[in-house]
Amino acid sequence: MKMFEKINIADVIVIIGLVTALVLAIFYAMNELAMSIASGLLGYIGGSVKSAAIHKKEDDNL
Repeated sequence: MKMFEKINIADVIVIIGLVTALVLAIFYAMNELAMSIASGLLGYIGGSVKSAAIHKKEDDNL
């Protein structure tokens, strides 16, 4: 039984960049920008998790 999946480097780089931008936007009191970055980050993570689950399901059927 596999406990951990492979880490997608592109997803990690995008997530680290968005989190860094979010922290800086909060630090500089740019509330609207922080809100936009946070919603984009959540959407990106949700989309990548969903596509990874679909991809894994397809691989299991092979």
